Amino acid sequence: MIFGSILAGGSGTRMDKHNIPKQFINLCGKPILIHTLERMLEVEDFDYIYIAINPAYRDELDRILKEYIKDISKIIIIDGGKERVDSVQNVINAAYEFNHDENDIIVLHDAVRPFTSKRIFKELIQNSKDYGATIATIPAVDTMLVSKDGEFLDSVPDRKTILHGQAPDGFRLGVLKKAIEELTEDERKYITGTAQICCVKGYPVRVTKGDVKNMKITVEQDLMIAEEICKRDFCVAK
Repeated sequence: MIFGSILAGGSGTRMDKHNIPKQFINLCGKPILIHTLERMLEVEDFDYIYIAINPAYRDELDRILKEYIKDISKIIIIDGGKERVDSVQNVINAAYEFNHDENDIIVLHDAVRPFTSKRIFKELIQNSKDYGATIATIPAVDTMLVSKDGEFLDSVPDRKTILHGQAPDGFRLGVLKKAIEELTEDERKYITGTAQICCVKGYPVRVTKGDVKNMKITVEQDLMIAEEICKRDFCVAK
């Protein structure tokens, strides 16, 4: 089976002008989360799509699903965790309990990346099958710098070897389940990305070609850019 998942448990504290989590902020007339879900529902490969949500916002999620999504038969809502890694753990457990097959595929996506194309999802699913773990990336275009103390430069890495990590990430379920169970408590504290779980534990992670338009809406300026993309493309990821 192929499971999709949207990690929507965050509080979005960097959106100062809004008093709701950023995934519920309207973009071109509907919540960002709905745009992201619609992109995933266009991918016929997904058997089911989990949404990991903060329980405090479960009622709001139910409301917008009823308002914007005609067929919710593929959608399964579960509780998110305190941190991203906890939400990932909840998704893994739910998917494994559903089918008990370590060769199933799980694709984990950010709730606030509303422009991910079908091409990215499909290539990611295939790479998950072939390699066990994969992440969407784009090449770095800026000069990258390293400063351990935040005041002076320590090094300037070769930009040719640097990639910007995006989402989604894809995995064979057994690979991700084993990797996350091997994390120490200290490792769990600094995990910020799902593919990082496998990388930290020494599992190979295949690179999947992302897209510059596959942006993450994090701060107010991102929302302004997303509005322009949405207006230009009529909210459809090509």
